[in-house]
Amino acid sequence: MIGSIRWNFIIGALAFIVTFVLSMSKNIWLTTIIRSFYSFAILFILVFLCRFLLGTFAGLNRLSVQEQEAGETEAKGIAVDAVTPDEDEELHELLKPGADPKSAAADFTPLNPPKLRVKKQPDPEEMAQAVRRMSDE
Repeated sequence: MIGSIRWNFIIGALAFIVTFVLSMSKNIWLTTIIRSFYSFAILFILVFLCRFLLGTFAGLNRLSVQEQEAGETEAKGIAVDAVTPDEDEELHELLKPGADPKSAAADFTPLNPPKLRVKKQPDPEEMAQAVRRMSDE
């Protein structure tokens, strides 16, 4: 999180005061104080949520930590240096003038799926006889 809880109290207090002043002339004292307290609590929680989101997702917390540690040590763990292994070595070996590309092709066997057979369609008369037998039962 960025900042301190002091920001929550300051903004909550401002909300309390503004709500109290604007609500004082139209409501009784108890209603004015309750609504002012509600506005304080809601804004206190909203500021806490905003501080949390800015600190974690936006990375503003990491920047402030970096500034504090800039004189002491180098910032570690902020950037990832990911290197994938070179997968072109096999390709380079195949493309060399002395390499035999047919040796790799000799290992290849094509897929021979079984042929699909179409079932013989029954005679319409046989189908009619079967339906008649079923309807009798």
